[in-house]
Amino acid sequence: MVKKAALLLAIAGLLAVALLAGRIALLLTAIVVAGAAAGEMFRLLRARGALPSAPLGYAGILALLIVAYVRGERAPIVFPAVIAATLGFAFAVMLMRLDRVNVTRAVAFTLLPVVTVGLLGAYVVALRSARDGFRLAWVFALMAVGAELGTVAMTWIFRRGALTPRARRTWESYTGAAVGALLAAVVAALTAAPPFTWAKAIILAVLVAASAATGDLAWAMIEDDLTQDERGTRRAPAVVLRHIDGALLSAPVFFYVFRVLAR
Repeated sequence: MVKKAALLLAIAGLLAVALLAGRIALLLTAIVVAGAAAGEMFRLLRARGALPSAPLGYAGILALLIVAYVRGERAPIVFPAVIAATLGFAFAVMLMRLDRVNVTRAVAFTLLPVVTVGLLGAYVVALRSARDGFRLAWVFALMAVGAELGTVAMTWIFRRGALTPRARRTWESYTGAAVGALLAAVVAALTAAPPFTWAKAIILAVLVAASAATGDLAWAMIEDDLTQDERGTRRAPAVVLRHIDGALLSAPVFFYVFRVLAR
């Protein structure tokens, strides 16, 4: 628990520095983190016998992040075009391969990191590049980190005496995420108004907590499947992706809900 909390705090510190340093610093940080997370996913997919095009996947992720940086809050309009272009290039790459076995899986697994890491992560960059972007970005980051730390703390408190290390922790995840995100909402309502009123901050915190906990639990199931081979032995887990999965899923939720509440 201490180790995971320390890593989360280190990621939060890196994110804080990137936010304070400006939009380009956040973009570069997002590129590095997204590249590392996508690399972990490609490694796990290849270990399952899939042959995705990793260079094309990285290019798609980079394009999404750059579009988010350039267009800000209008970036989601362009995201489908980037995904469609990546899909088209993926088929072209498969046509150039001498071995065209499992083409459908290869194309699907090429796009999987693009959508789950690049597309979701691009919303963080889009938040920072929007109007009043610094305030939006740091409030989201505070809620996302609060939700993750709350989940870690609640799970440790109630499961430290469990006989099975990987016991189910659904209610601990959602409760801890809610507590952490709501504490962040109090900070946002007190220090970031406008645009964050008490009502907006609480609504956003509840939804960020729910989506962050859902992302954490969903990736835990996927990781269990990908890291276990046919003989029952486990492969090396995804370290970076495991710690940003909740923030990735909650980023578009925060983005769209805030736009609705701001009207």
